[in-house]
Amino acid sequence: MKKYFIGIDCGGTNIRIGLVDDDFVIHHEEKHQSTKVGKDLGGLIRSYVLKYKDSYSIEAIGIGFPGIVDLHTRQVLNIPNLRAFEGDYLLSLEKELNIPIFIGNDVNILMLYDAKHFNIEPNKSVMGFYLGTGFGSAIRIKNMMYQGDFGAAGEIGHVPMYLRGIMYNQKQSDLESEVSGFNLKAIHDKYFKDSPFETMFIDRFNHQVIQDYLHLLAFYITTQMTILDISTIILGGGVIMSEQFPKAYLESLILKNLFADKTKENFKVYYADSHVNSGIYGAVIFAKQNLDN
Repeated sequence: MKKYFIGIDCGGTNIRIGLVDDDFVIHHEEKHQSTKVGKDLGGLIRSYVLKYKDSYSIEAIGIGFPGIVDLHTRQVLNIPNLRAFEGDYLLSLEKELNIPIFIGNDVNILMLYDAKHFNIEPNKSVMGFYLGTGFGSAIRIKNMMYQGDFGAAGEIGHVPMYLRGIMYNQKQSDLESEVSGFNLKAIHDKYFKDSPFETMFIDRFNHQVIQDYLHLLAFYITTQMTILDISTIILGGGVIMSEQFPKAYLESLILKNLFADKTKENFKVYYADSHVNSGIYGAVIFAKQNLDN
């Protein structure tokens, strides 16, 4: 008997929800504007499940959120771009529907999809780095996602960053303050306003501010690779996947700064798939993985 799962990708702009079988075929799919759903996310999930529950054997629900969640209590703790998603409504919904709900960070879930898409060996350690409006990373050690004690592992964009000096009397600036899509737009407006944003990396490649941006990005990716001794990475997100981004140059900076010879020899980069439903597929993989364990 075929088994079915519900995958939900809760983005800051859109919520995508799909009924997916165990062969990863989407049978029913919906898209909703995140701001319109707001605090009624639980209601949306309930109505979607009840629509199909009697006709399909739904094994589990997987949900990816763009922020910090508690995997055990199902509490959505911190969603900076959409506070309405926060709260502890999912555990009671799980009991009401009598279907397990598994929640995780959207970057972790995207990387699960990408790792499957590229047929990366399931027991191989891999990390994903996704640079868009913000900068997040995902960590799979052997065959399990590492999410830390409180679900916040991989928040590379929020590690302290030294470039403009040490701040002694306040919180140190974090990496996202320099390396993010949001700051990339600020760089353009400050330094290169008279030339196109779409070709800034090409036109201004040798400018110090662009080189600082690329070197910082490479240094922190290399740091995480060195600490965890992982040589396979996935790079994605709107900034890295743009046509103008110097992918080969970033790879060369990472490789040059790796420490262990074995890591250098086995260094492998994949570039994320841009499938519109990657978040749905990733949420299903996440749900299946947790259900099996």
